[in-house]
Amino acid sequence: MNEVHFDTMTDAQQAAEVLAMMSALNLEGEPVAGTDPSHFSLTIRTLLTEPSRGRIVLFLYRDGPVGYALLIPYWSNEFGGTLLFVDELFVIAQARSRGIARQFFAFLAASRPFRAVALALEVDPTNERAKNLYESIGFERRPYSTLTYGCLLNKAANMSERRIEAVRTKRRNRDSP
Repeated sequence: MNEVHFDTMTDAQQAAEVLAMMSALNLEGEPVAGTDPSHFSLTIRTLLTEPSRGRIVLFLYRDGPVGYALLIPYWSNEFGGTLLFVDELFVIAQARSRGIARQFFAFLAASRPFRAVALALEVDPTNERAKNLYESIGFERRPYSTLTYGCLLNKAANMSERRIEAVRTKRRNRDSP
């Protein structure tokens, strides 16, 4: 598949295909707690309307998508520049084992989106093929673990509710004889 090229998605024309691939990725490998497919459309909308927050790169073959990646930039003090997080990378089953992911990482190295100084990604611990590919490209396992804290908005709302209730209880206790 030497004719594969990589283009940033700039409009919703191929949103249906990307949504289908996101859903397919979500069904592969180990289930990820908290992954809500209803967020997929929001991801596409957000990255199309706020490109500074990230981008969707389409893997195109004969003008049809055969994969995609979500690229999310953030500043890294450790690396002294923008770290580009490959939040998702997916190639459809019939296009796998043809070097597309390797070509994609060569594309990233050459184009340096967001002027990235480093790349990071997560990999399903059961996906040996992907782990071997990433390590062969030069990704290294870090001695750190990634921890997540669910949905901050819901947690913050719950914490605020608990604080409000704690203040009310304190006032009731103070005001009662």
